Amino acid sequence: MTPGIIKVLSESRLFTYLVISVAFVVIGLSYRHYDLRARSQTHREVLLPIEGHQSPEATVEIGLLVDNLYAFEANKKTFDADGWIWLKWTQALQRKMTQAGATPGELFQFFNQVDDWDASFTPGSDAPIPMPDGRLYQKFRFSGHFYVNELDFRLYPFQTLRLPIVVELTNEKLKGEGPTLGITLDETHSGLGDYADLGGYLTRGYDFKAYLHEYKTSLGEPASSSGPRRLPQARMEVSYQKAPTAMLLKVILPLITIMALALFSPSISPSGWDVRVGIPPMAILTLMFLQQTYQTWMPELPYITFLDTVYNMCYLANLVLFRVFLWGTSEYCSASETDKPAVVERITRIDRYFQWGITTVVIVIIAMNWYVLSHQIH
Repeated sequence: MTPGIIKVLSESRLFTYLVISVAFVVIGLSYRHYDLRARSQTHREVLLPIEGHQSPEATVEIGLLVDNLYAFEANKKTFDADGWIWLKWTQALQRKMTQAGATPGELFQFFNQVDDWDASFTPGSDAPIPMPDGRLYQKFRFSGHFYVNELDFRLYPFQTLRLPIVVELTNEKLKGEGPTLGITLDETHSGLGDYADLGGYLTRGYDFKAYLHEYKTSLGEPASSSGPRRLPQARMEVSYQKAPTAMLLKVILPLITIMALALFSPSISPSGWDVRVGIPPMAILTLMFLQQTYQTWMPELPYITFLDTVYNMCYLANLVLFRVFLWGTSEYCSASETDKPAVVERITRIDRYFQWGITTVVIVIIAMNWYVLSHQIH
C-alpha cells in the first residue's frame, strides 16, 4: 500500500470520528431541547389571585417578620427560620370566634412547616390587644423547620433560590359561622431581620403576597361537594443568589483551569506524543471529580443544570482531543525518519484546526444554552 493511500485512509478515519462527534452533539442538543421543555416539577401548588369580594368583617390582616433564616440544606430541600407573625381582625370576627370557642392561634397554620417536634410557637401577650381602629391584635413568636417544594437549579450556579414561609388561614371551628375568612397583608411592617443572610449567598430581597390556595380535592367533606376547597394564604419568599467570590473560586475557576490545560495541549509538539495522550484522560477524571463534588449537596434533579451542560461539553471536547492525539501518535510513530518532518507539520496543522474548532464549538453551545435557558426561566 502506497504512502499516499495510507495518508488518505488515516485522514478519512479522523474525518469519520469528527462526523460521529458532531452526531453526538446534535443528539445532545436535541435531548437538551426536550429537557428544557419538560416541566421541572410534577406537582405544584395551585395558587390563585385573591378575589376582590372578601368580606371586611371576616378578613384577617397578617404580618410576618423573619428574624433569622439558617441551616439551609439543598439536598433535603429544608431550612430553619425564626421570627414574628401577627394578626389583626375585627370585633365581628372575634364574636364568631368566641361563639365557636376558637383562639387567634387557631386561625392559621404554617403550611410548609415540617418536623413539628422541635418547633416553637409562643404568643406575645396573654390576650388580644384592642387597636385604635376597633380591631384586635396579637403577635406570636415562631421557630420551625420549613420545606421548599420548588427549588429551581436549572441555571446553577447562577440560579436564584427562593425560600418560602407560607401561612395559611384555616379554622375548622368557624365552619358555618358566616362568610369564608379573607386575608390582607401588613406589608408596611413585614420584612427581614438582621440575621436572614445565608452563608455563601447574597440576600436579594423578598416577596410578600397573598393567594388563594386551591386544593386538588375536597378531602371528602360533604359540605365541599361543589368543588375543591380554597384557603387564603400569605406567602413570603426570600431570594438568594450565590456570592460571586464563592461561585468563582469553588465552581468556575477549577473548571476553567482544567479546560485551559486541555485546550492548550495541542500546542505540544507531536514528538511529545506520550505527554499529549495523557492529558485528555487526566482532564476527564478531574472533571468527573469536580462535578461529583458540587452534586453531593444538591437534591436529585429530573433535569440537567446549566453547569451540567458545561461539563458535558467539556467531556466531549476532551474525547475529541484524545482521539486526535491517538491519530497523531499513530501517524508520528509509523512514519520513517525521512517523512517525520512532513508528518509533524501535517499533525500540527490539523491540531491547530481542532484546537480552534473545539474551543469555538464549546463556547457557542454553552452561550446558546445559557441564552435559551435564561429566557425560558425569566
